[in-house]
Amino acid sequence: MSIQSDIEMLVIQTMEVYAKRNHLLAHDANELFHKHQVFEKIILQHEYLHQISFDEVMEFVEKSLNEESKELILFHGTVSDFKDIKLGKSHNRRDFGIGFYTTLLERQAKEWAYRLSLREKKNTYYVYQFVFEESDTLKIKRFDSLNKEWLEFIKENRSKGGLQHDNDVVIGPVADDNTMETVQLYIASILTADEAVKRLKYNQVNNQVSFHTEKALLNLKFVRRSVYE
Repeated sequence: MSIQSDIEMLVIQTMEVYAKRNHLLAHDANELFHKHQVFEKIILQHEYLHQISFDEVMEFVEKSLNEESKELILFHGTVSDFKDIKLGKSHNRRDFGIGFYTTLLERQAKEWAYRLSLREKKNTYYVYQFVFEESDTLKIKRFDSLNKEWLEFIKENRSKGGLQHDNDVVIGPVADDNTMETVQLYIASILTADEAVKRLKYNQVNNQVSFHTEKALLNLKFVRRSVYE
């Protein structure tokens, strides 16, 4: 089983148990989990949660739901030394459209930056850390799994380019080296959505948090920059 599938199963299981314990409808529990960023916190703590009992996992979930903070620590890997984020400098035809891309995982950002330094023959690369504070004024789109909606969303942005949606922020899996072949076969109509999703279940994928409007960037605060050579 892939890490992505394992995380999806853990999220579904904890959400079902929480809904039953608190007499909530599945939709209401899902909204609550999103509001308190439980999905993202499970991604960050996946290795730890996999080693403890389910009762301890539920304690972790309930603690997360009781926290008032809506902050996420995010990382951006690059070979560029910059002070201001410019959305217009983004590469075209990206998963979630033109924007500024970050990840929840520092090691992932560092790996991306290192690979980019090899491609562009740069001796130095950087990992920037930010704090993102969610706001009810932002339109945030989340993909909790590699599903048909995620596939179609990526198809629209990669096929047409630009920005094919009106979201301020998008959170979800990355169409990277592990998944790109399947995604491209779907875009080319060689695979159906069902066939592609079935294949993707066995892939290990990373996550990304992308920012697409100046309004969203106002909620993203710089923390530090690490330099690697």
